[in-house]
Amino acid sequence: MFGKKTAVIYFSRSGVTRSLVEKFPLEEGDRTIELIPSDPYPKSYFKTLARAKVEIEGNADVGLENGKQDLGLYNRILIGFPIWFWTCPKIIKSFLTENDLRGMTIYPFCTSGGIDITEAVDEIKRNADGATVKKGMRFRKYSEEALKKWLEQ
Repeated sequence: MFGKKTAVIYFSRSGVTRSLVEKFPLEEGDRTIELIPSDPYPKSYFKTLARAKVEIEGNADVGLENGKQDLGLYNRILIGFPIWFWTCPKIIKSFLTENDLRGMTIYPFCTSGGIDITEAVDEIKRNADGATVKKGMRFRKYSEEALKKWLEQ
């Protein structure tokens, strides 16, 4: 993406984050990985929120079907998610702790209509040992120009 080998790792329960990722201008050699929980979230939004609240308040690890990944070929890692209770879903923490990200550069992004990404970025920094975590980006709608500018930081 924009001349650097990029892995885009994301979680999307409702499809909003997935729809955003599908617009990214990926190039040959780039890769997308959708994080899949081993215990799927309920279809009901309210039941999902109840489960997410328990996970966040209990600092739970969320099992992943595809957690461990070989990311050594990538110059940068984009990690995307919806904002749940002012932070990233715990499935993101599980991914970070299951993978060796030392020396890598992580660009967090979220899909949210109004909640800032700051707390989620702090959570990622706490769990991405040895990685450089850049300023996060909140997308309300896709803009290739905004994406490119963010990745140039």
